Amino acid sequence: MSETHTETKAIAHAECLVIGGGVIGSSIAYHVAKEGRSTIMLERWIPGEGASGAAVGMLAAESEEFTDHELARFARASRDAFPELVSDLERLSGISVQFRTEGFVTPFRSEAEGQKRWNAAKMREDDCHVWWDAREVARRIPGLADQVIGAIYRSKETQVAPVQLCRAYAGAAAVLGATIWSGTQAKELVIQGGRVCGVRTDIGFFSCDQVVIAAGLDSSKLLGQIGFDYPLYPVKGEAVAVSLKDHPLDYTIYADDVYLVPKQNNELWIGATSLPHQYDKEVTAGGLKGLLERASVWLPCVHEAAFIRAWAGLRPQAAAERPFIGPVPGVEGAYAAVGHYRNGVLLSDATGRAMAAMLKGADAAELGISKFPSELLKEESL
Repeated sequence: MSETHTETKAIAHAECLVIGGGVIGSSIAYHVAKEGRSTIMLERWIPGEGASGAAVGMLAAESEEFTDHELARFARASRDAFPELVSDLERLSGISVQFRTEGFVTPFRSEAEGQKRWNAAKMREDDCHVWWDAREVARRIPGLADQVIGAIYRSKETQVAPVQLCRAYAGAAAVLGATIWSGTQAKELVIQGGRVCGVRTDIGFFSCDQVVIAAGLDSSKLLGQIGFDYPLYPVKGEAVAVSLKDHPLDYTIYADDVYLVPKQNNELWIGATSLPHQYDKEVTAGGLKGLLERASVWLPCVHEAAFIRAWAGLRPQAAAERPFIGPVPGVEGAYAAVGHYRNGVLLSDATGRAMAAMLKGADAAELGISKFPSELLKEESL
């Protein structure tokens, strides 16, 4: 890792500079600004236009069935903080994040499948789940397919509009004193004496005391420049929105092969394909056909729904299969929050809180996320 002399003139200075204006970077900027620290956030597009804007906004801490216990606890803590978070963000930013609290339903077509899911749910901590038999399912969701003989209902699972959430984070951060630089791309970190002192961008130099790299897939290049190899790769996801018109759906349906997420104005968002190592954002005919077919198996009225739009995004998956949240080894003042894969929206609040605490000196162990940076660094040192 080579060191660079400090630039003579900075466009601006902040105690903390966040690179990336997606839902993770925006959350970090919000939580750091909330601590009263001067904050700059750099985003090469507009907050919410990257991977965050392609999400469907589920806060599926239980439905996702995390196998890593530490990550599962982190996810639940993040989801459970959202009611208060949403109130604060909407009050500060004036942006509605379309927070929905009806809960999630996982349907099944056989007793064996249902029992397997029920037993798995009982083994997890603090899972607020209820068994619905066929009669209850028919009463609650009359449009579900006749083959559905039961479901597991999770009352704590919620959802938001992801772009609005991202912009509410950024807007609230700005109200609290943060400066948001949209259309500004970070090129490299500037290091002096083993410590970060700023960031060189496509419009000039920004100085800072601490920097947080939270730029999704773009983070790997910046981390590599300062000698930290943390491989990320894209997992393409396609989704489609339809209008249910006369068949409104209240609950989010979280099935094995598809999820159906109701939004405002009777829109239904259906997702998502999972295509590792694909870099394009095109929606394929096969992907769209598969999503609509799987959705209509559970909810037949999808066949009659009016098409609204389809889109695709690139999820930042870590080769280590868990996010990295913590200090970058070898460079004082440099931190990273990357590799959240398909759970960036869900983990955004907890990540922002954790990073704000770390910047003030807290370590991963006391925050309950010792695996995220520490185990990875231990593995690399072997």
